[in-house]
Amino acid sequence: MRKLILGCLLFSASSISSALSLDVQREIFTDTLDLQEKKEWQKANQNIEKIADYPLAYYAGYNYLNANLANVSDKEVLDFIQHNKGKTVTDDLQRAYLFQLAQQKRWSQFLVAFPRMPNNPILKCHYLQASIKTGKAEQAWPDGQKYWLSSTSLPNACDDVFVFYQDNNLLTQQDIWKRFELAYIKNKAGLMRFLMARMDKGNAAIAAELYELQKDPKKLTNSQLFSSRKSPSFSVLVPTLQRLAKVDIDQAMKTYQQFDKKVKFTPTESLRIKKQFASVIVQNNKNQHFEWLDKELGGLANVSLIEQRIRYAIKRTDWKNIEFWISQLPSERRNSSDWLYWQARVLEHKGQKKESTALFERVAKSRNFHGFMASQRLGVNFSLNNQVITEKKGSLANLSPDLSIIEELLFHKLNVPAKRQWQRLLTGQSKSQQQQLGLYAYNKDWPYLSVLASINSKSWNALGIRFPNARAELFVEAAKQYDLEETYIYAITRRESSFDQHAKSPVGASGYMQLMPKTAEETAKLIGLTNYNDVSQLDDGKINVRLGTAYFNGLLERYNGNRVLATAAYNAGPHRVDRWVSAEKKKGNKGIEIDSWVDTIPFYETRAYVQNVLAYNVIYQHVFGKPLKFLKTEELLGEY
Repeated sequence: MRKLILGCLLFSASSISSALSLDVQREIFTDTLDLQEKKEWQKANQNIEKIADYPLAYYAGYNYLNANLANVSDKEVLDFIQHNKGKTVTDDLQRAYLFQLAQQKRWSQFLVAFPRMPNNPILKCHYLQASIKTGKAEQAWPDGQKYWLSSTSLPNACDDVFVFYQDNNLLTQQDIWKRFELAYIKNKAGLMRFLMARMDKGNAAIAAELYELQKDPKKLTNSQLFSSRKSPSFSVLVPTLQRLAKVDIDQAMKTYQQFDKKVKFTPTESLRIKKQFASVIVQNNKNQHFEWLDKELGGLANVSLIEQRIRYAIKRTDWKNIEFWISQLPSERRNSSDWLYWQARVLEHKGQKKESTALFERVAKSRNFHGFMASQRLGVNFSLNNQVITEKKGSLANLSPDLSIIEELLFHKLNVPAKRQWQRLLTGQSKSQQQQLGLYAYNKDWPYLSVLASINSKSWNALGIRFPNARAELFVEAAKQYDLEETYIYAITRRESSFDQHAKSPVGASGYMQLMPKTAEETAKLIGLTNYNDVSQLDDGKINVRLGTAYFNGLLERYNGNRVLATAAYNAGPHRVDRWVSAEKKKGNKGIEIDSWVDTIPFYETRAYVQNVLAYNVIYQHVFGKPLKFLKTEELLGEY
């Protein structure tokens, strides 16, 4: 009841709050967060009543409800959810509320609050529990069955749910077997054991044999599990052959022939198997099988495999096969800037200068690595194809409340909520509105949000909002300290985090320049940065950029100033880059050219990273009004 009274006071206090200046409301909000941190809820709520019209009053209200779910009424929570739709914290509150109801086993109220299958994995289980407890088990089973058929382990909260469905003959042996097949294909041994315990004796015996085969696919050659297409386990023969190919391609190819004579694979099955064979052969340089590969590859209808074959030929300066396999690509890919570039290189090698120049000119119209390579080879200006986004007066008027919320979140350094709210705002807007939001963010000096808007609107040519010149006091100063091009540090940062100061990668990289903790620690010691002592400091923009710039400078020194190698090492690590230098170069012979080396970097992520950073550097030269330069002479003419 106390919160309901607070709601009335909020309504009656709105005229008071609107009379307060923005600065005063911000101070009160800051004080409110401090009080909430200390769990002084009564004082905090009194503060909220004073700033009912402040854009973040709802955020303080969320904090109160979220921290006191066990003590507030259902109506208070549901009213907040109803009146704050479109705010990301509303989703958070709803999720926490559902977990609270599940913990309290208030299953009827759970279905009132959320009458359909939620997205959260654990809440899916609770939804099914609620359906069972309220007599709606059969009605919910179609959703439950879809959830059951997962190739990964489900939350513990689902254990009793599926015991119930199995005991009541809704979850059948066929459902268990289907999921076992999925677990087998995905190589999930623990899940396979779990499912075997739920099987009847007949299925369990077959599953046990498959379990052993999963551990050692070389046993496939002599296995009796796949004696005919009617065998219960036949559906996993193809994935077993695919797994064997990864372990022993020679045995896999022989075993394929053996089974093909016995059970006769369908064209679709053969295609799946041969694609796996081809992938193993080309990725692992199984030269002894290239005759088979080149015979089969054209019929596999797999662009990625053909492109891998082209890169294999590029690495070995095999012009004949570069030309042939590019010709086998679908028209759309064959006419992309990267493969047009290599068609031009083939023509150049064949001495067809006029034809190669015409193709290079065509590629040079693109604003990317290959377009800039072509421009540099021709000695012509780089094509930037810039689209200037101009402000449309009043176009964002209807979004003013949303923009005020984001501005206040950023003011209070609530960066993660601000990013989430911005993404929510972008979703559902027209491309034109997204572009206007990008320009708004750019003008507000919200670089990460500006980039997000350019991505959401797919405004690839809108260089202004896509490549903001952010935080010069950080990036320019750090570059000067190490006598580096500031545009290159901008290019790396744009590729790493899009200027998200608080970015966190799945592997633990942090901040603007996405430094790994160990790298940051080692670099700090190397440059004598004694005030760096905790990974949390990587969220400090000044520290992050200084360490990232110093680390890149160290890589440049390692590679004698070669930005191409240093950039690849920044992404993949110097030890990998050292391994990627061509075999001939390692022998002391002539290495391959720069375009060949970049286009044959084994990791797609690193290959794209190097290409993007090099291209982004040119774009940032344009942004800063500097002369446009792509590769240095020593980089362009170097051997790799």
